[in-house]
Amino acid sequence: MTTATLHGSIQRSRFAQHALALLTGLFSAPAARVTARSAALEAQDVRNLAQTYVKTDPGFAADLYAAAARHEVQHAS
Repeated sequence: MTTATLHGSIQRSRFAQHALALLTGLFSAPAARVTARSAALEAQDVRNLAQTYVKTDPGFAADLYAAAARHEVQHAS
């Protein structure tokens, strides 16, 4: 149990660092408006990342899917 918990914590921490870096890159765009096309591509990248974690961390994957949808809506033309 301890090993599984420790492994899960390490895995989640590593994943959180990668996800934070990805989301920070997506949402810290310059003042210029992001086009709908590039927002759609960025959102798809986040969805692809979420798909890799659907089985191991479905809650976080759902958060990533929601963030991708918000990003697309926010930058829709």
